[in-house]
Amino acid sequence: MRRLVPLTALLMLVASGCGSDNESPGRTVTVKPGKTLSVVADEYKFDPSTIVLTGGGKLTVELDNQGTLAHNLRVFEGSDEIGGTPTFAGGEPRAGTLDLKPGEYEFLCTVGDHADLGMKGKLEVR
Repeated sequence: MRRLVPLTALLMLVASGCGSDNESPGRTVTVKPGKTLSVVADEYKFDPSTIVLTGGGKLTVELDNQGTLAHNLRVFEGSDEIGGTPTFAGGEPRAGTLDLKPGEYEFLCTVGDHADLGMKGKLEVR
């Protein structure tokens, strides 16, 4: 019986990755204002891909570029770029602080066609 539970969990995990859509929804993280949130960048994705900030205010985003290419994380409200991290090669993390009001935002990597290849996410301020 002990082996049945891990095996069932493994089968559920494998089955959840099956399907015709190659894009996974990613992980959602909820954070409070005034905190620092670590986001991992890799070719061509962010983790987490959805950020929920509870209440408006300042949010510091620390981008850990674990990829082999240069990346950034820029935040947009509609077509207006409102801030984020600089563009930098893999290695050390870099940070940017945003002052956000309630609403929906998009974050993406503005290097080349990285956003088109999947480096984008959603930021919601509730």
